[in-house]
Amino acid sequence: MTIIRNEGQDPIIQIANEFTVIQVSYISTGQRERLLVSSPRLGFQTLLDPLQLESLTWQTPEMYSKLLDTPYGPGVKLDARPLSALLGKD
Repeated sequence: MTIIRNEGQDPIIQIANEFTVIQVSYISTGQRERLLVSSPRLGFQTLLDPLQLESLTWQTPEMYSKLLDTPYGPGVKLDARPLSALLGKD
């Protein structure tokens, strides 16, 4: 884990392994607070509010395994193999 400090902004936490890199930062949008989770290599990002974050804790490990079958969403074609293929689950 690496903490990236941007002058005048909140720090960005970067987490990486041999498969991916993600960055997590905090954003205040008016009266709402959000967590910005981004994948700089792929160009994807999402804003999560507290309820969306909490709902992630309600999920089972099987639900996350199903998400990895199509990690970029249905119909999205990227020049990349699904994580399940890399892990030998095909």
